[in-house]
Formats: sequence, C-alpha cells, structure tokens
Amino acid sequence: MTRCTTLLGALVALPLMAAVAGQALAQSTDWFDTVGGDVRLVVAPPQRGDADLRGVIEVRLEPGWKTYWRDPGSSGIPPQMSVAGSAGLAEPIIHYPAPVWIENPYGDFAGYDRPVALPFTLKRTANGKARLVASVFMGICEDICIPVQADFRLDVDYASGSTLDAMRVEAAHAALPPDASDALEVTVEPDPPAGHALVTVAHPLGSPPSLFVHAPDGTQFKPPRVVERAEGRTRFALEPVKPGMAARTVDAIVTVSAGDHARERTHALHIAGRGG
Repeated sequence: MTRCTTLLGALVALPLMAAVAGQALAQSTDWFDTVGGDVRLVVAPPQRGDADLRGVIEVRLEPGWKTYWRDPGSSGIPPQMSVAGSAGLAEPIIHYPAPVWIENPYGDFAGYDRPVALPFTLKRTANGKARLVASVFMGICEDICIPVQADFRLDVDYASGSTLDAMRVEAAHAALPPDASDALEVTVEPDPPAGHALVTVAHPLGSPPSLFVHAPDGTQFKPPRVVERAEGRTRFALEPVKPGMAARTVDAIVTVSAGDHARERTHALHIAGRGG
C-alpha cells in the first residue's frame, strides 16, 4: 500500500528551505488536544494584493489512530471548516494529499494513518489585517471514530510569525497531487458492466496504484475493486453504495497514487444501470 508523503519528509528538502527562508513568515494557533492526537492551524500571511490566504490544518495522530480523507465512506466524518465570525476572510476550501486505504472492521475507508497537514485556502474579502475565527470538525479514529470540534482564533497580519511555520504551509501545498503526471494516466471506460463504473490506470512497472474517488453530488462508492492487472495497467471496478441506480454520468474527483507518483483530476464516470 502506498503511503502519502508526510509533512516531516517534505520539510527536510533543502531547496524548499532555501526558497522559503527569505519570504513572508507565518502564524500558528496553539494545539487543540484531543483523544488520539492534536490539531492546530497554521497560516501564511498574504502578500499585498493576494486574493487568497493559504494555510494548513495540522493533525498530529498518535500511533494506531487515523483520520479521514474528503470522502469518508458511508459512516465517517470528513474534515470540515467553518469561518463564520471571521473578518476579511470567507469561503474556506480544504485540499487533500493522496490518502491510503485503511482497513476497519466497520468498513474500509480512505484516510491518513500518520500525522498529516491538510492545506486550505480562504478567500480574502478585504485588504489589510484579517481575523480568522475558525471551527474545524473532523473524525479521529482508533477502532471507533471520535468526533472532534476545535475552535481557533488568529489575527492575521502581513509578514509576521515564524519562518518554520511558513515552510510548513509551503511544503503542504507543494505536496498536493497535481492534475497531471507523466507516470500516471487515467482512462474512464464508456461501457462498464451493470451497476458499475470502470477506470483503468496506466502506471510504472512494479508500482501497483491505489484509486480513490469522491463525487461532490453525494454519490458514494464502495472501495475500488481490481478486476484486471497487466504490466503497467490496472483496471478497477467502482460500485455505488446504493444498489439499483439508474444509468448516469457522475463528475467525480479521481485521485491515484503509485509509488512516489500521484495525480488528481475530475473525471466523468459512466455508471451503467442495473437494467443494462
């Protein structure tokens, strides 16, 4: 199973350290302690004229604990962020590094089984200083999932805080899967079997891929099932959680990881109806 690149590994990259050292500093909140781990926010104050504020939700997980990806399966809790009450900031968007498949007696799910930084962007609604009032809601799990709500406040000013925090933000955003990869190619097949969608991944030899799918319209899929594996090509069948769906096309975020490679892009998945 391919594991996502950790933030710690990214931070030791000397070229990145040199690139960030002379740039704007960043600010962080105190850690919110909870069962199984800790959570905090780190933000990189914007340059004048920037349209967005960038940051990360940093999650320190204790050994054996996990948290969810953007699609938590049928009963999990995806990370959520509200900034109601903030001044000069709105419209939070959480981004996700490539996850792993986690085995669970209540159903396997896509998530993270080691410390992870979830990048986010916030729309700036005014120039100058801003106040971030954020509520983060997520699930942290060992054998069962524990809902966690952490509330944070942070006054954001230009170029204030820590260079190390700025490196954390830059490293986390740089580690996100790109929308294209020379090593990975995704093909959605137009004529899948009844009740399924078919996705084929071309990948490097010796690096079996992992596939993760999230449909923003609410369609949920069971964990992808490998139906064919050949040299450099793996074919996956995707079955919706709800049986008996009519034939349709669903726009879905498709994330693939294989070895050191990852990519993420929206694809139109063709789901064949049960009737043919």
